[in-house]
Amino acid sequence: MNDRIDPRAAHREHIQQRTEAVRGKRGPVSFVWGNHVEKAGQRVPGAPGLWSPLPSGEAGLLVEAKASEGIVIDGRTVDGSAKLMADPKHPASVTYFPNGAEGCIFTYDSKRYALQVWNPKSVWAQQFSHIEAYDWSADWIVKAHIEPVTNGKVVGVAHHRNPIPVDRPVIAKMTFNTADGEQTLLATRYQDKLNFHFTDGTSGHASYGSGRTVRIPADHEGEVTIDFNYATLLPCSFSRAWNCPIPPMENRLRVPIPAGERFAVDRDGVPML
Repeated sequence: MNDRIDPRAAHREHIQQRTEAVRGKRGPVSFVWGNHVEKAGQRVPGAPGLWSPLPSGEAGLLVEAKASEGIVIDGRTVDGSAKLMADPKHPASVTYFPNGAEGCIFTYDSKRYALQVWNPKSVWAQQFSHIEAYDWSADWIVKAHIEPVTNGKVVGVAHHRNPIPVDRPVIAKMTFNTADGEQTLLATRYQDKLNFHFTDGTSGHASYGSGRTVRIPADHEGEVTIDFNYATLLPCSFSRAWNCPIPPMENRLRVPIPAGERFAVDRDGVPML
């Protein structure tokens, strides 16, 4: 009996699991909008009520609403004002809206707080069909060398709605070879991983224009194996609500990498973005 797992079948199963995750309650197509709340009485697209920052030292947002607006926090309908807390373990960390959407807090720095609105019945969720990916190929499992970067190097990372680049620290450099010669990618940190966000010769026509990512554990260095068959689309390929980063100039490869996820596809079989 041969217990060896067929890598093609495993890859197809992975893409199906990714497709299901994208459809989830907190999947990319469920994201409606997110706005930093920096002034009193601010409206947020997709959310009823008026939203305000909490006093300095409190992590979260204040909402003011009438009972008829149907906002529920911690099991209570808001009729007047209530706090939505940033701590995900707090019972008042999620708010529910009458159209089936939910709201929660997001922050980069624990100083500025944004309200994120999620709805698994969003316009994007209703359009989404599946992730289209390249067929698995052993050619795109490559030997690479990863070297930590500790000299303070930064790269300029712009975002879709914020074209002015923001400096991000580089924490590693990866080199690998293709038929066209040696290639180099730089990594920033994403949680506990090295994040290699790149475009290549397929981007913009045979795959999503703003690129894909390969992420590996942050403690990996030296000689490693990189499997581009599992290169992943960013959330902004599924919905215009996302404000995703654009790969830095240093990670814009000219060579094609026909591996990994290609597009988010709608119910008519057309790339969504």
